[in-house]
Order: sequence, then structure tokens, then C-alpha cells
Amino acid sequence: MTEVETTRRLGLSLGVAVFNEFSQLARERKSTLAQVVRLALGLGRVVIAESKKGNRLLVVSPEGTALKQLMLPGI
Repeated sequence: MTEVETTRRLGLSLGVAVFNEFSQLARERKSTLAQVVRLALGLGRVVIAESKKGNRLLVVSPEGTALKQLMLPGI
């Protein structure tokens, strides 16, 4: 009987500045670098899916003011 593979390993090369940013985020969140990368990929997936539907994702202040729009190049 063969075991079903549930995960895959990925080697990823990052520039020093990006690596340092991800590492800093991991420390701030008391998390691992892998968890921060997974979070970023998940957020990217949401941005792509919603952009394809013509929707916009906004960062909104507690008062309801739109502060930033999340966008990915080429979408």
C-alpha cells in the first residue's frame, strides 16, 4: 500500500531584503518563516481571486476610511 503525499517541499530563493522582511514578520508574530510565507501566499490567492471577479480589496480604518487598495501587478 502506498502512502498518499499530503505536502510538497519547495526550495525558494529570496533577495536579502525580502528574506529579512519575512524574518522580521515571523519574529513579530512569534511564528515561523514558513508560516509567514504561507500566510502571504494565502493573501495573494484572495487578492487574485477577487481581482478576477472585478472586486477590490481595501484596508479600511476603524472609522471606515479607505487607506489602501491591495493590488497585484498584471491583474
